[in-house]
Amino acid sequence: MKLTYYIRGFVIISCILFTISCSNYQAKPPKIVKSDKLVDIGTHKLRVVLSDINSKYTIILESGGGMDSDVYQGIQDTLAKLTGTRVMSYDRSGFGKSELGPDTFNAIDEVNALKKCLEVQGLDNNYVLVGHSYGGYLIQLFTALYPELVSGLVLIDPMNIKFIDRFGLDNLNAVTPYFENPTENWQKAGNRMVDHFPEAFEILRSKELPNKTPVILLTAGNFPISKDLWHKCHEEMVMNSEHHKQIIIDGIGHDIMSENPTLVLKTIVELYKKL
Repeated sequence: MKLTYYIRGFVIISCILFTISCSNYQAKPPKIVKSDKLVDIGTHKLRVVLSDINSKYTIILESGGGMDSDVYQGIQDTLAKLTGTRVMSYDRSGFGKSELGPDTFNAIDEVNALKKCLEVQGLDNNYVLVGHSYGGYLIQLFTALYPELVSGLVLIDPMNIKFIDRFGLDNLNAVTPYFENPTENWQKAGNRMVDHFPEAFEILRSKELPNKTPVILLTAGNFPISKDLWHKCHEEMVMNSEHHKQIIIDGIGHDIMSENPTLVLKTIVELYKKL
């Protein structure tokens, strides 16, 4: 299934690039330096996949809960080419090829780990943050803690405090995987994420997205639980600023990255143009 997804995404994205190259054949494509490395942030090492271009902005791709940077590899280089901008994806602590890190690691630590990872690489500001699901929640948290560093946001069917407060944390935990006897790092990291949900959620209870920061929010038309509430909470997230936009995607579920990677790609490019 994963191979099929990559093949399908490659064919679609190749068609997009061919069209662009035909209409802009005189333009010289940006040179991308690709690397896949472990970055030491002091407490542990994070796996980083970097499509590096000398650019003002850095687009950062944050995966959903339990996922890793592999979900973005079908679009990452294409995104760098289309925007002429540096793009970075990474594995959060304990997932993919990243080390687990401390047992007490919570969502604030996750945000600070990302910030440290960027700083170690000499990338200090002008971040365009892209996040799916729980990753979408983390980039909201990053923006709340460090608004001066964030230039724009693409939220892909993100978890949000409005939904959590109305749906209920106990109900959310009931539909979130939890491992009784975790042995793998990703299982331990998943349990750690659930154990520290309350701390992460409390911080954003009184926060709103910055009014002047461009935001595009993609909402799954077929969210599997409390769909109407999910849609309403997403609408409320972006309703108070002309710089914020919501797109409800009819006929698509929560896993937007696998169901329609081309839409995600186009949305990030659209947001980038707003900068």
